[in-house]
Amino acid sequence: MKTKRIWNILIVISVIAVVVWKLAANKNEIDEVAQRSLVINPTVPVRVDKVKYLDMSSDIAVDGRISADNEVTLYSKVQGIVLKKYKKAGDKVSKGTPITQVENGVIKETLGLAEMNLANAAVDVERYKKLADAGAVTQREYESILIAYRETQRNVTELKDQLANTILTSPVNGILETDYFEEGTLLSVGSQVADFVDPSRLKAVVNITEDEVYRVKKGDRVILTTDVLPDYTFSGIVDVIASKGNNLLNYQVEIPVNDKNAGMLKPGMYVSAQLLTGETSTTKELVIDRKAIIESLKIPEVYVVKDNKAHKQKITIGKTYNNYVTVTAGLNPEDRVVTSGQINLIDGRDIEIINQ
Repeated sequence: MKTKRIWNILIVISVIAVVVWKLAANKNEIDEVAQRSLVINPTVPVRVDKVKYLDMSSDIAVDGRISADNEVTLYSKVQGIVLKKYKKAGDKVSKGTPITQVENGVIKETLGLAEMNLANAAVDVERYKKLADAGAVTQREYESILIAYRETQRNVTELKDQLANTILTSPVNGILETDYFEEGTLLSVGSQVADFVDPSRLKAVVNITEDEVYRVKKGDRVILTTDVLPDYTFSGIVDVIASKGNNLLNYQVEIPVNDKNAGMLKPGMYVSAQLLTGETSTTKELVIDRKAIIESLKIPEVYVVKDNKAHKQKITIGKTYNNYVTVTAGLNPEDRVVTSGQINLIDGRDIEIINQ
């Protein structure tokens, strides 16, 4: 037994030794490949741009999306199986257009019985009123019959409402964007049935920084452009400015599109917005091409060119103007930064500038 245990231990140790040897061999092979790549490609081709001062307009340029001003979700108010599907995703609808029919047989039967009970209760109310007037019954007995009548009346009203809700209709004029049911689907109270979009009223939704939010006011004019329609510009007016920032310290701004060509835009399109703040002054700012930043705008870094080598440099940035970002620390005028080819770089790597 002891000998068997020793053999098991020796086998485990042997397996571990083989694994360690294999990993070491793989690492050596990877290092050799990396060294050969450096010999074959000693330099990385890149494009560079100079850090410079530019006259920057006080207008605010941001990107955003087109959204429908009126987007509505339809929920079921009743429980039952879908019997008919009248409309599907992509169909144009008007307010009140039937979308689907839910089974209603049980509700109809219950309503019929309730209406019979209501008729009987009405007769009892009339009879007890005459008896109460004649002193044959007490006022309290009459009021009990009256309460029962009103309770039955309320029950009939609720059942009629449930019956009406078995036909689900469009709440707006527009497009049935998404449906979540088919014939045979079991809907419950509160089930999401369909999403509707009214494309006749569009708005651009953008986010601005905490510095910019103080420069924008309701009523400011906005110029909108999109790469999809390069020959057109669209106009809008700032309508809503969020009073609370999101987790990224940005504030949402809504801009209704009031242009005659607004119908060419579609919800979901990306747009560039130029918010005309009314400040006509320009200021000289130290800027770099936005493409030079290799990390996020929250942790900005760039590759600075020195002696034909790329050196990673942390910087501090300020405002964003279209394709440019202002630099407040970390760079000097006439410094050269890499704007293309960063993916192949490491700190201190030799480079070949291809746009000199």
